[in-house]
Amino acid sequence: MPGALSLVVALALLAGLAGCDKKSDAGTAAKEAKPRPGGVLRVGVTRVGSLDPAQARTVEQLLVADQLFDSLTTPHPVTLEPKPALASRWEASVDQRQWDFFLRPGAVFANGRPVTSADVKYTLERIVRPQTASPAADLLQPVTGYAALQNGSAPELAGVTTPSPEQVHVALDMPLSVLAEILSSPVFGVVPKEAVEAVPPAPAFGEQPVGSGPFQFASTKGDVVSLTPVKGRTAYVQRLDFRQFDDVAASYRAFAAGDVDWSRVPPDEVAAAGARYGDKAFRPYLAELFYGFNLKSPKFADPRFREAIVHAIDRDAIAKAVYGSTVLAMNGLVVTGVPGHVDRACAATCAHDVARARALVAEVFAGQPPPEVFLDYDEDETQTAVAKAIQAGLKDAGVSATLRAKPLKDYQAFAVSGQQELFRLGWIGAYPSADAFLPPVFATGSPSNLTGFSVPAVDQAFAAARAEPDAGKRLGLYQDAERQILALTPVIPIAQFQLHSVVADGVHRLTPTAAGTFDASVVWLSRRG
Repeated sequence: MPGALSLVVALALLAGLAGCDKKSDAGTAAKEAKPRPGGVLRVGVTRVGSLDPAQARTVEQLLVADQLFDSLTTPHPVTLEPKPALASRWEASVDQRQWDFFLRPGAVFANGRPVTSADVKYTLERIVRPQTASPAADLLQPVTGYAALQNGSAPELAGVTTPSPEQVHVALDMPLSVLAEILSSPVFGVVPKEAVEAVPPAPAFGEQPVGSGPFQFASTKGDVVSLTPVKGRTAYVQRLDFRQFDDVAASYRAFAAGDVDWSRVPPDEVAAAGARYGDKAFRPYLAELFYGFNLKSPKFADPRFREAIVHAIDRDAIAKAVYGSTVLAMNGLVVTGVPGHVDRACAATCAHDVARARALVAEVFAGQPPPEVFLDYDEDETQTAVAKAIQAGLKDAGVSATLRAKPLKDYQAFAVSGQQELFRLGWIGAYPSADAFLPPVFATGSPSNLTGFSVPAVDQAFAAARAEPDAGKRLGLYQDAERQILALTPVIPIAQFQLHSVVADGVHRLTPTAAGTFDASVVWLSRRG
């Protein structure tokens, strides 16, 4: 999601996501029996639209893209660390500005043509070109030549070269130690130029793509998109059917009726689904909700007043009363499940403590009434309830707050106008790394930094992390940056969203990840159909 609207547009994509952090036991049954081939895995999804990975934005689109296409790397299903996919290995220079990816021997597209470094270069250039309008374009900004390709002054991405058919070289204008994590997103699935640019009567690529992943497009019949295993790739099921529905509730009803084998669960059915089917497929999602302070407003100039507001809000109570405990109350900025997450990272600053809030207000304003605060948010029933809970908490602390709701389409523009005060934001990490949750939102000058937060020491910590080749040291630098940000209270963490899904009996090794996808090539069925 490029540009300043990234934080705001995420709000619309987060609707209906909720749940609790549970450890998967989806593979338990698989250990008790030998996997056997055959059968049709029926997956319930909301309508996916395009099958082009460069256009994947929703959970469902990313899930389908992950089966049809391979990126250079892929997240480990448990640790989320990058592991080989199309690239069998990669290496970076000490300064993290020169990267080489080496393609897996024998990698082919679904049409049998070998995947080469030229295909990777074409894929990355296509994502950067503005006419593609890919949500992943801004993730490639550090690549040398990005601006020139974007503005049309250069025909190619100068920083991506092909020393050999098996080797891709990526040159960066700045250190980026998390490049392998970034490229693990299904949005970077490698595509063949001849299929993308084929002209009629050839089918449109977004409707009948030629992929690089373990499954290939077979057919679309009505609401069912069918995939079959690619010859030479390992997969147990003989067919993968994505059955499309108008909404998650309809997909879940089909699951309950036995018509699909996997489905997301609508928020109002989460408790019942957990009791009936178990919670082995409930996962934290790479998405968070918070309220941000417009730091350009003189009302919020004193960090003690911002801290008072945070102490006044009972975030745990909001999670329980508004969401029915289907979200996790956030206690930091890096979500649960992502490497670098720290439990209760803002325990002291974020603790609900009305007495402390009142004391800080009195200290800042020397006994005078504090200024009225406007709570800005996109209008819907759930978010109105959240805003009212925040309003009540501020009242207890002696701070008057006025609700200022706007329809989502109007709120998107208002939230970047500079006129917002204490305003609702959503953020979805584009890749499973602390880097996806910190620099985009808090680095000076970032298009998605809507609070106006700017602290040189934090920027320096980001730069040091992106230049650090050692993963452990890098996480330490991100954690230090997170502590510094939280101490200055530019935002109020509210909740981490969740993905609730259910898996039918007889389906083995279907393990959803925090990124919202799963690897269907390892799934096997002990029932046929």
